[in-house]
Amino acid sequence: MTDQTVWAPTSFGARAHDYDRLRPGYPLEALTEALSALGVGPPGTALDIGCGTGKLAAALAKLGHEVTGVEPDARMAEVASANGLAVEVGTFESWEPGGRRFDVVACGQAWHWLRPGERTRKAARCLGTAGRILLAWNFGSYAPCDAARLNAVYASVLPDGLPAGSGGRVSLSESDLDGYAEELRFHGFQHVTRIAVPWQTRLTSRQFCELLATESRHLALPEEVRRRLLGEVAAFLDAENGGEIGVDYRCLVVGGSAAG
Repeated sequence: MTDQTVWAPTSFGARAHDYDRLRPGYPLEALTEALSALGVGPPGTALDIGCGTGKLAAALAKLGHEVTGVEPDARMAEVASANGLAVEVGTFESWEPGGRRFDVVACGQAWHWLRPGERTRKAARCLGTAGRILLAWNFGSYAPCDAARLNAVYASVLPDGLPAGSGGRVSLSESDLDGYAEELRFHGFQHVTRIAVPWQTRLTSRQFCELLATESRHLALPEEVRRRLLGEVAAFLDAENGGEIGVDYRCLVVGGSAAG
C-alpha cells in the first residue's frame, strides 16, 4: 500500500475518550524486546509522535522514560494531558523540538499518517547520538468463524465495503511494515529490526462496537449508516456469540538505531 501525503488526521478526537478507554495499549514485552535488540542503554528521554491519548507514552513511562508527546488533535491531547503526559499540540511536520534531542523517538499507530521520507528525516533530527526509533502497531484478528460471520454482517449493510478513512487511507496491513523498515534503512538508520508479540483480549458487544467507532474507516461513514452497521454487529454478537468477541492482537514494532 502506498502512503498518502496528508497531514496527520484529526478525526479521532471526536471519540477521544472512547479511544483512550478501548483502543489497545502496547505490551511492555514488545517494547523491551525491540529496545534490547537495538542495544539501548538505561531509560532516558522519549518523544511520542502522534501520541493520541498517550497509549504508547504510558508504556514508555512504565519502562522509565521521561516522555514528551506531540499530537495534532487538541481533544486527544487534552485526554493525554489528563493522563499525566507532557503533550504539545501540533502536527509533527510543523512541530519544532527547540534544540531538544531525545534518546528514543516513538510512534504508535500513527506513522502511516505522516509524509513518507519527511517523517523519517525529521525523526532522525530529533534523536541524540545513538538514539533509537520505535514504530509500533497493534493488528487485530478474530477466530475464523467470527471473521466470516462479521464479514457477512458488513456485506449486508455495506455491499461496497467500508470507505477510505481520513486522508483517503484504506486498511493498513502487516506487510506495509516492510516498507517502513526499508524507509528507515534508506535514511541511514542501522540495525533495523522487527518484533512481533501476540496477545489477546475479550470485549463485550458494546465495547467492541465502541472500539470500531474509533477507527478511521468507520468514522468516515455517515452517522446513520455507522449506527445501523454497529447495531447489526451488536445484534449478531448478542444473539450468536454470547454477547462477546475475542480479539487476537499482534503488536509489531519496527526499530532502528540512528547513525552515530
